[in-house]
Amino acid sequence: MRSSVIVTRGICVSVVALVSIGSLLSQVPAPRGTRTGSTSDSDAYRQIQRQRALDAQARTLMRETEANARASATLPREKFPTLTEKDRKRIVALLSPNPDDVAAYKDFLAQDRTGIFRLFPNSNCETKRLIRIDGDCANHIPGGSNYSFRPGANTPDIHFNNGQIIGEGFFSEVIVAELGSLSIDDAISTQQLSFLRDFASAADFADALKLHASVVKGISSDGITYSNKITPKLDKTYAVRIIAYRNGNNLKRRLPLEGLSPDSNVIGFVKVQTDNRLDLLVVFRIIRREADGNITLLWREVERRKSPVITFAKNQELADFK
Repeated sequence: MRSSVIVTRGICVSVVALVSIGSLLSQVPAPRGTRTGSTSDSDAYRQIQRQRALDAQARTLMRETEANARASATLPREKFPTLTEKDRKRIVALLSPNPDDVAAYKDFLAQDRTGIFRLFPNSNCETKRLIRIDGDCANHIPGGSNYSFRPGANTPDIHFNNGQIIGEGFFSEVIVAELGSLSIDDAISTQQLSFLRDFASAADFADALKLHASVVKGISSDGITYSNKITPKLDKTYAVRIIAYRNGNNLKRRLPLEGLSPDSNVIGFVKVQTDNRLDLLVVFRIIRREADGNITLLWREVERRKSPVITFAKNQELADFK
């Protein structure tokens, strides 16, 4: 009896051969029919045929073993540390805006659908299983580099990454434009904001693909560029249109909800079902930039609409349009 090891796509399986070479040979039937030639030639021919049959059985055994390994393999479960109440309070304090800014804009913030928040720069500090704390990441706070203007949303609208504010949300089109040094109230009545308000959303998936490509490239109108990213500047005002599309498909019929990989694109559509999907128009202003790169944004919601729906055809794969 001999033991061997099979390694396939990250799965390591120990296989023990359950039969000896002799027993395998004994199970191989003699070849049917006759062949002309000497007795030694016939013996050699039978030996070759037996060896071929043995090789075929060995290959079959290996394939069956690999299939069983794939079916039964489980990845080790990682146990991540749980945040203590002290840790939570510390993170909330770090993410909170400067008290002086809150006091300075007290009257503004007393109005409905306004807000203030801090963004921490993210220089690719986070991956699914790793958070870097060296170099540019020394000041990074997990979750501090993104924000959602949609109340109760479970997916972000903007990210502060490598010095840019980037509009990036799953199944969402986010369009940003700089409006100059205007105050938030003055910016609300500008023609530039009207362009963003009147910007047509996509009607279907193919239209969404084309729309996103044009936004990434940048759309110019009256000297203003509308795209999915801007470089934030102190005391400048910006407008953002967030079109968080809804999905019109019945997920129970379309998606394998059990056994999904955390990396699967399908997970995003599951989140969309419980997310607060809106078509939102917001104006914000950069009111503070700190030496370590953090910025503080003051914002007002200008308008909200019911978000449009994209429904995939029966045989069309569900996918994001980015």
